[in-house]
Amino acid sequence: MNTAESKIKNHMKQSDHIEYPDFDKMFNSIQMDELRVADQLKERSQRGKTKVAIVLGVSVAVMATPVYAAFQYDWSDVLSHKSGIESALQAGYGQSIEQSVTAHGVTLTVHNAFVDDNRTVLLYTIKPGMETDGAEIRYDQIVLKDSEDTPIEGHYYQQWNEEQGVYQGYFETDWVMSENQSDLQFAITGVRYLQDIQEDITLDPKDNSTQKFNIQKDGIETVEVQSFQHTEDQIMIRSNVTFTDTALKEQTWARITAYDPNGNMIKETESPIYGTNGATGTYSSTQIFNEQQFKESADHFTFTYTHEKERTDGTWNVNLSLSQQQMETGTVKKEMDIPLQSLDGEARISGLVVTPTQIRVTIDHQEDYYRVPYRTYQLEVGGSMLEGYVSVEGTLNPNQTELRFEQNVSSLMDVSSVANKPITLIAKDRVDEHAGGQTSIHLKNISTQPQTITSDYEGFHINWTYFLKDGNLYVGSFSPEPTFGGINQTYFLDQGEKHYLTPLYFNDSDNKHTEVFQDFKGKDIDLYVSNYTTMKPDGDLRIPLNSTK
Repeated sequence: MNTAESKIKNHMKQSDHIEYPDFDKMFNSIQMDELRVADQLKERSQRGKTKVAIVLGVSVAVMATPVYAAFQYDWSDVLSHKSGIESALQAGYGQSIEQSVTAHGVTLTVHNAFVDDNRTVLLYTIKPGMETDGAEIRYDQIVLKDSEDTPIEGHYYQQWNEEQGVYQGYFETDWVMSENQSDLQFAITGVRYLQDIQEDITLDPKDNSTQKFNIQKDGIETVEVQSFQHTEDQIMIRSNVTFTDTALKEQTWARITAYDPNGNMIKETESPIYGTNGATGTYSSTQIFNEQQFKESADHFTFTYTHEKERTDGTWNVNLSLSQQQMETGTVKKEMDIPLQSLDGEARISGLVVTPTQIRVTIDHQEDYYRVPYRTYQLEVGGSMLEGYVSVEGTLNPNQTELRFEQNVSSLMDVSSVANKPITLIAKDRVDEHAGGQTSIHLKNISTQPQTITSDYEGFHINWTYFLKDGNLYVGSFSPEPTFGGINQTYFLDQGEKHYLTPLYFNDSDNKHTEVFQDFKGKDIDLYVSNYTTMKPDGDLRIPLNSTK
């Protein structure tokens, strides 16, 4: 069985980039009845997956006894994606808490707190009240509250430490203390012990048609399994699940597991993707296998899903008195007014905040929720390079974009020295979004036979491939021009009202794109482009961040 650690790591590996199948082969597979329904690859809510957002609710207090707990843990694996916190911990920064509370056999311990002008992070452990064999545990609620008992939005991530018999994790929030000292409360409510359930299914790996299996158990109704070519030697398995219990849809990890004759599990060749939203509203998972292994070596298949095995009701509270002063080196703040001349519209860098764990760059823009058109961000500080990302946590200001750069374990910078070092923002991989025009693409004589037409759209040659399958209209677009990023979505007009097709596959690094029109009845249609992207792979941006205020 997969542990929570391996599952979450898989998600973190795939979250930034998704490999997509060979679309030409996909079209052929649909034509040849190898694929019945293709699903939209859209990131689902991260709830219960890579990061778990807090669930707000009412906590029920129980008797619990706080105790002092001193124990040394290795946090490097848990913090592998949070190098700023790891580097601060190794350097001895942060506030030692080491406070525990035990109730109903479960112990919650908060070990360290990191509070600065960029974020607040708690390192915690959970000692479960029963044997888990490292299986995943979740909570009805995990939350940080201020002195007014108001929940503070955040997320958590945890892993099983087999040697110590605890779950190690961090809770992170972009909330920043307005005073040097704050009284807070960290709490969990309801510990849920999960397990993987495996139901045998008579899957034929060589059958390319849709195979449907009735589960009728634990809130799951059916699972449909589809297969088609991903690359020359890889096969993509898509499992579409329907639920009788909609709550389970938001919690489970559902997938297909394949075993060889010796009972060894056949592993995916790429990180799986769980729980995307299918075109018909189903839950879909995508797994990539070596085709020969899957078709020739596998002889036993199960439908595997996550289910709550047991639970411990109760609430565990740890009262905290946090101080910013414990970060010792303080904060460097710079106000700036640096226009981003290469961007459309009014956008400018307005500030820089440097703390022992992280560097934050703020971009102000007039347009609400403006997307800065770069996919890769770096910050060069006195010769050291930090990798960055666009922050999407917390309550977002529609007229601000925050870029966050983790301090590096190998070259932790003294915050006070940063003010005297040259800092350069580097943005790469430019992708610009454009609203579609009024030119329509006319698809005629629509039938089960794939047809391809070429149009000149906004200066780009675009090939459109379309056909009917099972009463659904599939429309694919592709341009041979490398600077074309892809069609994001199309629509048709019905009495002046826009009706959008459902995207199935899209990757802005490959401008092939596929959509579906469910239950199409006509013989022709005029489609309009809602939006599309263009790419400037050499359009790097380098901006020295010198204070101008």
